[in-house]
Amino acid sequence: MPIRPTVLSLLFAFAAAVLPAQDWRTEKVADVGVAFDAPSRLERLPMKIGDDMLYQRARLRPKDDADYVRAQYYWTCDVLEFRKTPPKDDDVKVPEGVPKELAERFKAMMRSRRSDVKTGFKQWLTERTEAPQQTFEVQGKAKKGRSGKLDYAHWVWTEKDGYGPVGVSYCEAAVYTFEDREVALLIYMPLETDKPGKPKGKWKTIIDRMIQSGEAVDAADGGDDVDKKRDRFADTPEKQKALAEAKKNIEGLSGWDYFTSPNYIVLYSWDFEKPAERLVARKEAEFYSSRLERMRSLYLTAYPLDATGTKAQWPDPATVPAAGQPRTGEMSDEEKEAKAEADAHEQANKDKLGTLRYSVFRLCATYDQFQKYGQSPAGVVGWFSPQSKELVVFLGGDKMMGAGATETVTYHEGWHQYADFYFDHPLTPRRGQLHRWFDEGHGDYFGSFRWIGGYWKYVGSSMRNEDVKQMVKKGDHVPFKDIVYWDVRRFYGQNAPYYYAQAYSMIDYLRRGEKDKNWDAKWGQVLDTYRKVMLVTGSAKQASDAAFKGWQDDDWQKLEAAWKGWVNSPNWLTGK
Repeated sequence: MPIRPTVLSLLFAFAAAVLPAQDWRTEKVADVGVAFDAPSRLERLPMKIGDDMLYQRARLRPKDDADYVRAQYYWTCDVLEFRKTPPKDDDVKVPEGVPKELAERFKAMMRSRRSDVKTGFKQWLTERTEAPQQTFEVQGKAKKGRSGKLDYAHWVWTEKDGYGPVGVSYCEAAVYTFEDREVALLIYMPLETDKPGKPKGKWKTIIDRMIQSGEAVDAADGGDDVDKKRDRFADTPEKQKALAEAKKNIEGLSGWDYFTSPNYIVLYSWDFEKPAERLVARKEAEFYSSRLERMRSLYLTAYPLDATGTKAQWPDPATVPAAGQPRTGEMSDEEKEAKAEADAHEQANKDKLGTLRYSVFRLCATYDQFQKYGQSPAGVVGWFSPQSKELVVFLGGDKMMGAGATETVTYHEGWHQYADFYFDHPLTPRRGQLHRWFDEGHGDYFGSFRWIGGYWKYVGSSMRNEDVKQMVKKGDHVPFKDIVYWDVRRFYGQNAPYYYAQAYSMIDYLRRGEKDKNWDAKWGQVLDTYRKVMLVTGSAKQASDAAFKGWQDDDWQKLEAAWKGWVNSPNWLTGK
């Protein structure tokens, strides 16, 4: 596979030829036992939680585009690790930054790909598929480390990859050999000219110093937390394990710290060149995490947990339409198969019973850092990953999108994080994805609350108001009977913001419409029926089938007419 997607990381373009000594630092990657010199403006990023990189152990990028080649083209540096002997089933090493939810998946991937796993840098480099044309200048030449530095094998080559001013990139690596592994420091830089085939002086000076600077470091040097107050809410073995994984993710990174709250592990950052900003970032992180803790009480009110507080309140099967009702007589083969699947799932997930997911809430100081970490498109200021289970926001969302934007996105994405946990019940026979009208609609609904005077106040969504008003006026909304079955592919199309607005307004009416004179009592059961069937079956289709069981065209028309009246009434709140 090409280096860039496989090895994404270290970007920097600083004029090293004129950098004084204090503009360099020692970068430790304790997990692999190596440290090296790095320019001070070279920013080490957290490993993206959920990454399935087999070899990458650290990534660095330049602080901003002023440090890129010609202020436009980045260059990268990664630390890679190659085990000389593929691990046995009970000895698969999970990299730093992989959360416990993905640890078993990573191990399974390693086991399944054992025969394909590269055991050395040379094998990895020369056996990559779809690699660009390479021209090697130095191939594994032995180099003696000076002044206590590590000996290394030196690699130099160029690749015609179409990137940079001339479409050619210069690559240089130092490969360190240990008893059981190889560790590679790899630098990848776009060339400014075809000839002489090397980076210009200032760039080459940086590369030379970094490549020659590798030294051994004890794994214990990664740093250990001495501030026990930060860990005080990690008060169970499960929470302590989750916290240990999260701490590994930011271990050794300048400009990152953490603390715990009752339900969240909070990771926050600041400009690592401005230590004075640390306190400001901490206060902001404390503010938003405290708001998120309070918001969680609203999630719990609408979607309660059981007495243990570790999983969703399991519905009485007798109250679940078309799913799990008691019956008499012989079960059909299909019912027997479904029961066997459910029993097997319950047995396999016994270890999850009574275990609370300790979620990660990450707050990025700069938008550049936020985008680099999540590779998110422009305009996005927050997201939740179903794979890594973490919630990530940009602390400057209010400046970018207006006052209250960061709170809104925190509550919206916080709902997705909560719902992902809530509907992942150990007794649910299969894991299904919620319909978007239900999930995104609830995200905007909870995002429309504000903490005012010590209480939650529902104010509506100023972001969705105009679109909702427009669709009611023009009548160009998606028919309700269609959108309640739409999958991700249909919902996240070109008109996604319009669909978000409709979903939000539907949830708004189904949750608050009881005061409407046109309200039908059966509408008040829709959301709870959807919840119950989703838990019992794990099927979003069955959930919608049950929630709208027996509905005819007249029923849909009646609901849409009442919804339009609601939006045009004083009961509709605009968020202003």
